[in-house]
Amino acid sequence: WFADKRFLVQKSEARLASGRTVDTWAFFPKDEQQLWKEAAGYVSRAVLFYSERIGEYPYPHATAVQTALSAGGGMEYPMITNISLMGDAQSVDEVITHEVGHNWFYGILGSNERVHPWMDEGINSYYDHRYSRHYYDGPDFSYLPDFLMAGSEIDIFELGYLYQARRRLNQAPDTPSDDLSEVNYFLGAYEIPAKALRYLEQYLGTERFDTIMQGYYKKWQFRHPQPADFRNHIEGALGKPLPWLFDGLLFSNKKQDYAITGIKSNGDSLLVTIRNKGEIAGPFPLSAMAGPDVANEHWVEGFDGEKTVAMPIGIYTKIILDREHFTFDLYRQDNSIRPEGLFKKVEPLKLHFFSGIESNNRTTIFWSPLLSWNDYDKLMPGLLLYNRLIPEKKLEWTLAPFYSTNSPSLVGMGDVHYNFYPNSKHLQRLVLGLNVRSFHYRRYAVEDELLRFSRWQPYLRIDFAKPGASNVYKSFQLRGLWVQNQEPAFSIDGEYAGKEWKTQFLQKASFFIENRSAINASSLKVSLEHQQHENISLSDGRYLKASLEWKQAFTYQTGRSVQLRVFAGAFLHNTGREAGYTEPWAFNLTSQGYNDYRFDDFYLGRSDSDGLWLQQVSINEGGFKNVIGRGFNLGRSNNFIVAANLKAALPRKVLRRLPIKPYFDIGYFDDASPLADKASFTGQLLWSGGLMLDFGNETFAVYFPLVNSQNIQDRYAERGNYWKRVAFSIDLYKLSPWRIVDRLEF
Repeated sequence: WFADKRFLVQKSEARLASGRTVDTWAFFPKDEQQLWKEAAGYVSRAVLFYSERIGEYPYPHATAVQTALSAGGGMEYPMITNISLMGDAQSVDEVITHEVGHNWFYGILGSNERVHPWMDEGINSYYDHRYSRHYYDGPDFSYLPDFLMAGSEIDIFELGYLYQARRRLNQAPDTPSDDLSEVNYFLGAYEIPAKALRYLEQYLGTERFDTIMQGYYKKWQFRHPQPADFRNHIEGALGKPLPWLFDGLLFSNKKQDYAITGIKSNGDSLLVTIRNKGEIAGPFPLSAMAGPDVANEHWVEGFDGEKTVAMPIGIYTKIILDREHFTFDLYRQDNSIRPEGLFKKVEPLKLHFFSGIESNNRTTIFWSPLLSWNDYDKLMPGLLLYNRLIPEKKLEWTLAPFYSTNSPSLVGMGDVHYNFYPNSKHLQRLVLGLNVRSFHYRRYAVEDELLRFSRWQPYLRIDFAKPGASNVYKSFQLRGLWVQNQEPAFSIDGEYAGKEWKTQFLQKASFFIENRSAINASSLKVSLEHQQHENISLSDGRYLKASLEWKQAFTYQTGRSVQLRVFAGAFLHNTGREAGYTEPWAFNLTSQGYNDYRFDDFYLGRSDSDGLWLQQVSINEGGFKNVIGRGFNLGRSNNFIVAANLKAALPRKVLRRLPIKPYFDIGYFDDASPLADKASFTGQLLWSGGLMLDFGNETFAVYFPLVNSQNIQDRYAERGNYWKRVAFSIDLYKLSPWRIVDRLEF
């Protein structure tokens, strides 16, 4: 029950077809009266709508209450529902309708919402969506900005399904609630069954569909039907099985995907060849278009393999499979064909500013201007071109060319990859791709020459399948890095002879496991790296290095945690282990631009020996935040290192919204060079701590060291004033919109 002396009360009534009257009530506070002024009427209209299409409401009254205690927009109880704050009157109406509708399914039919949530939420959502289409232009859900949805035929519900299904992360709707991930609960319990029933309605016709559903309600009210009972009733009423609906859409996560593969005229018929590329042989409508008008349309029964469908000959501009998106087709770009022309299946190319959702009717390239900067190329105006944001495509590419105003020359980066989806319960996705980048990375001051690097990285990533509700993600990545960088060249007598390219090719394999839980999140990364190289004496060298990185959050308050990071790295084999110099691929307690030999990270002054840009660090390997510089080998090892990093989000009461966190790093590096035989343990042990400004979990951070080991303090003394010790980090990977989209959690 709900009580508040401040409630305003409305009363109305719904007169049912039998002549019986149902009292309807609305209770709401004064500050909501503008949105709730028709609320009792909404309750009445919902009672009538469901009664006419399913069966009469058997109870004497129905009530809606606006309360602050509702869950997920609204929460239903027998004959009464509570509704949360809404932004507009249509939303009030739609939520009231959905919650009133529950009386028929979880209430009167008595479906088990925890074990088979779709039998309540899904069937109810079909009817509340139908209500919204009847009284409005459809459900009012604005999860994404209008500019993203503009120009696409995909609605927000289909987009949600494609977001999961194309990545092979969707789950069968007939899955217990506790075993569904949050996004799959929304899709599987609500939207997939709602869309599946509309699909069935369009296939059968509304009148026949309503008759069957009314028979189901009449037979099973107050009897707690199970999925098998629902299936037996539907198939029994039709006199034929519907495996595409039940075994395909409701009881599995199988995919539906048809493609039009050809077209030709044959006498007075137009023959359209269609291939089933999916796992569901569901029916579909096939439409012949004359411009914007439908000239001919009929439903085709589902099939496996390939089939030729005859249509009457006519003057058509296009043939479209599933014109109104009733089915669950996974890739609609191959669902249309033109009867005439050279490229019958190729859609026109369109440039679309900034971003958006894919369209079936065109091939879209998204673009936006881009600015970048580093200390060698200086200001770089550029252009970002790409072919998708959401949902995922099989072939995806990104290109970002820039113009270096300091060289002047073209620089930039790009990525192209193809997503494979093996038919395996153990594998989710294989990604085969190529990543390239080329910028200037160093200035040879003697000759005032800019030196350039180019990096080509072919890669294969295997994403392993996971249980639907699990937050644990596993993947394996194999990549090759072919890196060329220019160096000054000199003649035999020491004269500058221009620039020459140095080349290295290395291979790296990594296994990742990540627990993305909101509480006590963790991750583990284990890597092996190999390279055969030419060493400083121009003889062959080789190394094999292994590393382990573990991250663990200890959550002590909502959104607040202490974070531990542990890293260990060792050379399993290294021909230069005992060399009298530190090799470029040595392990590092502090990662800076000059020791990023793989050119993995983005640095503003990668090779600077002094100044602000030298103070940029990356949280890799040892994870220290100390500005050491290329002139010292402190913290670098040809043998092994171990390190631990701590940072803590302080309680909200202490700093409120300020992103200040204490941090502390400790690590050991083993100097295996002959000159280090007498090195002490304390000389190879580093530690440092201070305060950091942390924005976006070190997407951008500034580090203020306060306490340091003596060996670090000695290096700082040589650097001069305190501000030259302050470090900063920028992690552009965390700002990638594709990474953000792929990691969305609901």
